[in-house]
Amino acid sequence: MKDTYKDFAELSKFERAEKDYRIRTQATSSELLVLAIHGGRIEQGTSEMAIAIAEKQNSYYLFEGMKSAQNRKLHISSSHFDEPTLLSMLKEAEYVLSIHGYKETKKKHTLIGGLDEERKKWVYKALRDASFSAEIVGQDHLLSGTHKHNVVNKGKREKGVQLEISYQERDSFFLTKNQYTNSFYRYVAAVQLAFVENGTP
Repeated sequence: MKDTYKDFAELSKFERAEKDYRIRTQATSSELLVLAIHGGRIEQGTSEMAIAIAEKQNSYYLFEGMKSAQNRKLHISSSHFDEPTLLSMLKEAEYVLSIHGYKETKKKHTLIGGLDEERKKWVYKALRDASFSAEIVGQDHLLSGTHKHNVVNKGKREKGVQLEISYQERDSFFLTKNQYTNSFYRYVAAVQLAFVENGTP
């Protein structure tokens, strides 16, 4: 589906900050920045996942839809997302992890992309060891996250890891809006393990 707005400047002309969307950040001295640029009501569950993975010691950036309906209008593709606060944070980030959701409703699954080939393998192994279904997708996949202009690849190392989590998987993470399942915590722990055990502060 084609985006309504080509970039953040255009979006901000028609959508109201703190009414239609909001930006939340946490900046720390850590080298890891966790993103949910389609958070809130755009790709539900991604904000909560990003915050949980980052915890208090790592940085995060959230762009969250707040509209009562039609939050899909706020979706700007990862290769065109140029909100200034995020661009500034990316300049300080050594490692970038971007959390997304995709529409698969029949299968609990995660598509692993981005240009950081080594860390993709670590995340894949950690998720599979925790009994989650996952695959590393090739560059020809629509959700591969391998475009050089994708925000996940705009940190200092110019390569990151992108997780596309299916709707069915995200739905299994929540008992209610504010109550998480054991699966949520196991998923978070697996992703954290993949980064922390392999040298990311």
